Amino acid sequence: MLDTRKIGSYISKLRKEQDWTQVEMADRLNVSHQAVSKWERGESLPDLGTLMNIGQAFGVSVDELMNGGAEKEDSVYVHNLGRIMKGFSEDRREEVAEMINTGEAEIDELIEVAPLLKASELAAVTEKVDKSLFNQDMIVRLAPFVETELLDGLVLQAAEESVEIELIGKLAPFISSEALGQLLEKAITDGVDFNALVRLAPFVRRESLDRLVIQAMDDGVELEQIGKLAPFVSREALGDLLDKAVTDNVDYDAVIKLAPFIGRESVDKLIERAVNEDLEWAFVVRLAPFCSRAMLNRLAEQIKEGELDSSRLISLAPFIDREVLSRIVDRMDMSKFAPETIAELAPFVDKGTLSRWIQGLLAK
Repeated sequence: MLDTRKIGSYISKLRKEQDWTQVEMADRLNVSHQAVSKWERGESLPDLGTLMNIGQAFGVSVDELMNGGAEKEDSVYVHNLGRIMKGFSEDRREEVAEMINTGEAEIDELIEVAPLLKASELAAVTEKVDKSLFNQDMIVRLAPFVETELLDGLVLQAAEESVEIELIGKLAPFISSEALGQLLEKAITDGVDFNALVRLAPFVRRESLDRLVIQAMDDGVELEQIGKLAPFVSREALGDLLDKAVTDNVDYDAVIKLAPFIGRESVDKLIERAVNEDLEWAFVVRLAPFCSRAMLNRLAEQIKEGELDSSRLISLAPFIDREVLSRIVDRMDMSKFAPETIAELAPFVDKGTLSRWIQGLLAK
């Protein structure tokens, strides 16, 4: 990869050998002296045309310039940069592609100059290069510089045999959500760390994630793990997961974590099914903020003596109707109520009910 600091240092060396100031060099190249300063500090590179002009100004080849003055025998010396860049500058892009296809130049050399090219220029050559010459590492290095549609094609072709989740993670910010979904579906099929999928979720289309979580559930991934994807998955998919989870006698702690994402109707349905499995009231109380008041009223009316202690009743009070709360308390043993409990329930009943409760406490 081009070493901007090495190139900048070499430009600075060439300038000093000519005994030019940065301002004088900038005037000769018709650029600002701030631009020259940034090049020499390695903070940026000149554009394609300016690089050609710098080479002419100092009487050095573009290859030598882009390699930071390194000798051709150096193991990291990159050849053909000058030929490739000249091909671009003279709008001979088909010749550049032919150089690569025939082996006169390497794809690595095209990738080296990618940061200096417009996406359209790079695409015009890349589209004509034999796609079988690209390996996954090359595609990752090229990703920031090519258009999304072209990159999608390269990635999907390279992943036909196999795809590593590490590769997907590197490409996620650059490929389309559709292509990313296809890669992830293949990765899941081949077996992949589910946590890696969670990290990639913000880049994936919801439809693709829906399919992936259903598949993950079928493959035995625990609901608690799948819950990490809840903010990115549709309510419908989560509802399907929970339907299956309740049937399979799921861990309700994992269900509660999903409740904020599935909607009241789904939570109601979940609770209704769970009631048939001797649902504990502790679970209902924890789900209360996420289910409908009508469902809670109906369940609360079915409470049997001893099933609901005062602390859970206090937690449930904000979510049920006043009349229902009053009837529940009336069925309970007031002698076991502390004054503090009545005080905490007071905001949720009418004055007449509260007065009656207080009288009951005083009569103890």
